Amino acid sequence: MTPPQKPLGMSDFFALEAGEYLERLDALLGSESPSADELVRLARALRGSALMANQQAIARAAAGLEALMRAVRENRRAWDPQVRQLAVRGVDDLKKFVRQASAWTEADTARAEELAQELEQVAGRPSAQVRAAEALGLDAGVRAFVAREGAAIASALDRASQTLKANPAAPDPLQLVLRTLLPLRGLAAVSDLPPLPDLLEGIERAIGEVSQSGLEPRGSVDELFKTAALAIARAAREVAERGRPDPESADFRQFAGRLVKFMESGPDVVSIGSLYYNDSGPHIVSRGVPAARPSTLGRLELVSHGEHLRQAADSLERAPSTTQRELRAHTLGTTFRALANAGGGALADRVAQFATAAREAVASGVAVSSASGFAALLRQAGDLLARSSAGDEDALAAELDGLTTAVRTLKPGAPPPPPAPSATAPRAPTAPPPAPFRPHPPSPAPVTPAPAVDTPDLVGSWSAYQRMAEAGIGAPSLQELLTPATRVPAAPPSPRAAPPPSGDAGAVDVRTLLYRGDRALKRAEELREAAKQASGDALRALVDEVCDLVALALEPSSSPSP
Repeated sequence: MTPPQKPLGMSDFFALEAGEYLERLDALLGSESPSADELVRLARALRGSALMANQQAIARAAAGLEALMRAVRENRRAWDPQVRQLAVRGVDDLKKFVRQASAWTEADTARAEELAQELEQVAGRPSAQVRAAEALGLDAGVRAFVAREGAAIASALDRASQTLKANPAAPDPLQLVLRTLLPLRGLAAVSDLPPLPDLLEGIERAIGEVSQSGLEPRGSVDELFKTAALAIARAAREVAERGRPDPESADFRQFAGRLVKFMESGPDVVSIGSLYYNDSGPHIVSRGVPAARPSTLGRLELVSHGEHLRQAADSLERAPSTTQRELRAHTLGTTFRALANAGGGALADRVAQFATAAREAVASGVAVSSASGFAALLRQAGDLLARSSAGDEDALAAELDGLTTAVRTLKPGAPPPPPAPSATAPRAPTAPPPAPFRPHPPSPAPVTPAPAVDTPDLVGSWSAYQRMAEAGIGAPSLQELLTPATRVPAAPPSPRAAPPPSGDAGAVDVRTLLYRGDRALKRAEELREAAKQASGDALRALVDEVCDLVALALEPSSSPSP
């Protein structure tokens, strides 16, 4: 009978996996022109497998082999016989290390470190561009991912351009482009690779305009997407080769110019009368009803728009190139359009006027040529709208009038304006601060309270306490409570306290506030009814109070003498 096979352990699995990688490396090195990308990929996979198996010395040697293969791929080392021989010897030594992994010694660690240093020495130091990219977290894998996804986006854009040229109303290719954008949009490192973020956002905005209008795409939309395909293909290629794209490349400038013209151009508007035949009619028999004005912007919506304007101002100032600054300024058109259509109320009307002035500044180019001044005004408007949730609407509207005038008078190249003072309404004289709390407030004139009938519960006890507090009582003192036979002012009652005699405005003995005798039994009956509807901690608290009342019921109900 064959005994059951022993399951593979971590070292056995590592030996199988690493052996497969090394065999494939050996086969590639034996070919005439091996693929540098495949050599780097296999060396990286071998290093990762060693790290997972906690074989640090083997991973160190595999990292040296990966560095050599990367140097060949980046053309820092020529693929000559010397480099090939060194790579072959490195693979052979790694095979020996893998076989020796189960019986590893310190001598093996020293030999692995020696091999890694030799491989890295021949590989040389990476170029400055590659080092800068790796400092941003863009290793060879990330750059390869950007290049691959960028090529896929460029291909989808090119197909969409050809389809739209043949059939401008076809929506399918645009949806395919949106799905292709997702992997690259989800990469966090893209934000450090301008102009890729602006390029991807511009493509999405153009697709949104074409898809949401419901009309046939206006202008040369196919040329716009064709230019976008060239721009993103070039940016992805520069990331793979140099680690960073050129934010002022000719392809990106051309795409930005086409996108700005596309966003500024509206659908052709013609008179309804021109659609009829040139005859005697009748043509237009009744005047149309104008579109209803959008509803008034609420305070929360104004605050949200204010936060967006502040973020847009920061983005406009941080744009590393003129082309990106122009593109980011024109992408604010959607926000300004929504604010310009707002109405209802003094502040909402002033917001609409400010948005109209800002749109004119973007269209005239002042927002780009005087980006710092325009951004400062946007930030001040955002701060104002952020205060609209609690501020005076008329005062904020007057302050926004000044910002609207400043936007309309903004000159190209003007420095940022100083922060505008708040044009708020004159305030009333500040009231003196309230007097500090005194334990012994001055007693008002004696007022005899009206006789009141207090209920025998917590509400009655509290009302009696408030009545005595209004009549004036001394400061609370623990010493007074501890002194026997001392008459102290009534304190806030406990749940087991009975109300004091009605109409008593003076000091009472604290012991008279306790339930005793028949009153304690009556209170226990009340708690019994309450316990029928209680549970958990509330029920346990009621049981504890009933136990205390039983002891008090045994005492006489007469009050102690003072």
